[in-house]
Amino acid sequence: MIKQWVERYGWWLAALVGLLAVVGLLWKQTAVFPPILATDINQHRLDIALPTPRNDVAVSQSFVPRWNGLREVEVMVVRYGEKVDGENGRFSLQLRDDGNTIIAEQTYPTSQLDHNQTLTLAVPLQRQSAGRRYTLRLLGNDSNTLSAWGYTLDVYDDGELQMEGGVLQTAVPSTNAHELRFTTRYQLTLSDALRYLATTFFYEGALLLLALLFIPLPGLLLLQLAPRWRSMDAGATWGTAVALGLSTWPLLWYWLTLAGGRWAGWSLWLLLVVGWGVVLWQWWRSWKAGEQRGKGAGVLILLLLVAVAVRLLAVRDVAFAPWVDASRHGLITAVMTANGQTPTTYAPYLPVDQFPYHFGFHTIASSLQLMTNWPLARLLLYLGQLLNGLMPLMLYTAVWLLTRQRGAGLFAAFLVAFPFFFPAYYATWGRFTQLTAMLIMPVLLAITWLLLRRRQWRWAWWHQEWWLVGLLAAGLFLMHFRVFIFYLPFVLVAVFANLGRRCWWRGAVALATAGGLTLLLVGVRLWQLWRMANPASQFDIQIPGYNSFPTSYITVGWERYYLWATAVLLLLIIITALVSRRQRQWALLPLTLAAWVALLFVLLSGEKLGLPETAVVNTNSMYITLFVPLALFLTLPLARFWRWWRRHHWGLQLAGQLWLALALAPLLLFGLHQQITILNPQTILGQPDDLAAIAWVNNNLPPNARLAVSSWRWLGSTWAASDGGAWLLPITGRQTSTPPIDYIYNVELFKAIIAFNETAVSITDWHNPERADWLAQQGYTHIFVGARGGFFDPAALAQNPHLTLIYHHNGVFIFALHPQR
Repeated sequence: MIKQWVERYGWWLAALVGLLAVVGLLWKQTAVFPPILATDINQHRLDIALPTPRNDVAVSQSFVPRWNGLREVEVMVVRYGEKVDGENGRFSLQLRDDGNTIIAEQTYPTSQLDHNQTLTLAVPLQRQSAGRRYTLRLLGNDSNTLSAWGYTLDVYDDGELQMEGGVLQTAVPSTNAHELRFTTRYQLTLSDALRYLATTFFYEGALLLLALLFIPLPGLLLLQLAPRWRSMDAGATWGTAVALGLSTWPLLWYWLTLAGGRWAGWSLWLLLVVGWGVVLWQWWRSWKAGEQRGKGAGVLILLLLVAVAVRLLAVRDVAFAPWVDASRHGLITAVMTANGQTPTTYAPYLPVDQFPYHFGFHTIASSLQLMTNWPLARLLLYLGQLLNGLMPLMLYTAVWLLTRQRGAGLFAAFLVAFPFFFPAYYATWGRFTQLTAMLIMPVLLAITWLLLRRRQWRWAWWHQEWWLVGLLAAGLFLMHFRVFIFYLPFVLVAVFANLGRRCWWRGAVALATAGGLTLLLVGVRLWQLWRMANPASQFDIQIPGYNSFPTSYITVGWERYYLWATAVLLLLIIITALVSRRQRQWALLPLTLAAWVALLFVLLSGEKLGLPETAVVNTNSMYITLFVPLALFLTLPLARFWRWWRRHHWGLQLAGQLWLALALAPLLLFGLHQQITILNPQTILGQPDDLAAIAWVNNNLPPNARLAVSSWRWLGSTWAASDGGAWLLPITGRQTSTPPIDYIYNVELFKAIIAFNETAVSITDWHNPERADWLAQQGYTHIFVGARGGFFDPAALAQNPHLTLIYHHNGVFIFALHPQR
């Protein structure tokens, strides 16, 4: 009786214990994990030192937080003169609310502060700070020699800088500053997090729902044709359908393009409605026949919802997907949306007459934009986070296919949903293509292994995995060339690992058949790429450190502990395989995964081992894919161990369940904190205020306007825009001085952009009229200065008589050129 109760309710009891552990850790949150702080207002520009506040003279800066939970205000100190022994100056920061009540104040001895040091005023949690006006005051005594940096241009619309004098002060120092250089931070509270999620689902929910209906549709239709695959676990069915859908949509776009056709919004809607009609009809037939496959999916659904939610919270302050790759994906999506085809050129956006890049992800994004006309920046941002949140489903599917254990699948899904650093960190790079390819990879690995392990061979395609492997591999190739290259060594290692099995050749023949299908589906594209590429040039690497090992990925978060656990498990598996012959067949897959990863490291070691290096792949791009084999490797032994453990006394079973729940509780809490704070602020180029300026450009500047934007040398000789100017071309179609980095495919354009930026970055006197004349000679009509900025200093530009300020809002400026004729 007790054993039956444990088998039925043991996991629920363990879940309750785990929940209580999470609540207990949250109760001691500040001792375990610090509160989640994020930047709210960031007025980072500075060019003038403010007067020294003394006695009755104070410097004040008002501001209006956008978020509740105000916790910190930061300024940068200016020291007048050198430190002297025995100085007794006092410098104070004081914060008042809209009722003129002092809510925070801190006084610092001037002898302890240095020039350009940042000072942070801690503020008691202001739960209702959004929309309220606060005033930061800088104070000092008669011996104070400190002040703060400011900026001579008005760059923050919701506040103002003032010099204040007391009742006894007859003369208040004047200043040319219009803004204090300051930063505010807020603490994300549970209520505000839930409010943000509700708002996001209200505005973006239609897009997310459409994506969830659109992506797996081809996979669901294909699985209806294969009865053997319709009887899977519900979660595994959906995961396989997502992988198949991600593989099929690029093939549909590509082959329609080869046939001379074009996709349009109406045709995609028609396909969606008809396709889902077929799926629902088949499900209705299955339901009438008494088939039930949705049982037990509740925990997986909850896990996926939380995974997506924390990924949406990670981008709560972001208007554009971060980093350089994101605007490139925006450009390719815009090109494909305009043409309704997979691209062969970048027309009408760039004068580039070839397309050597992968387009798989962009078929999904372009389809959704054709169907909805959703704003491009929002579409890519939220689609990327949704895809990231689906990664746990793909690991669940792979583990279920390999073990037929739902609990093991949930454990693997949990790892990539919360405690693992990857794939969530993909968001900080805007690596949509590699992310989408990695959604296919787990299912492809699992089905490849199953194909090699089959003991019987049937030519009927619906009885075999070979067509799935062929289709998934073709989709992987179109989705991301690098990930496809990383998959190939797994095939070789897996075949080698199964050579000792009876009739091993059957699996090899099936795999070769799958390879033939892949070649049939993507052979034309492979030939096109070969024609465009110079294979010899791929081994000429001129970027220092391009293939260096990314050691920082090991030290971040708890990643090193997962690697230590992997090393211990690997040792135990090797010992087990050597000692017990019965366990060797089970140990074969974990050892194959380990050998695959080791082979990848060897192949990418390059000069260290006397091997050639290639620019196509590098260690960094490979290492960030290892979360998949890592999750599989950590899960498979656990699944095997639990199968053995369940045969023991019910007390041991219950103890194991409770121990696992207590172990997962801190992992969950750490993972939630890590996922919400995953973005690297240095990679966020476009700011929310840039989006309004780009919309203004789209509505007010002529189509032939050409805008100069700030940039920096990104990788090798390639320059990339350093602020929201990177998105001007994809969103508005206006040409810029530094478009998304696909300009590198036109040699002449590449050289021209390098020459412009090398000259522009060396200019320091943008107030000089000759600089505006030079820009005009280069063919530019306007200058766009984003909130993040770059070498274009808006204060200097505002002093140039050959420039006219035509737009400014919260640190974003647009100038029109009027060169001397």
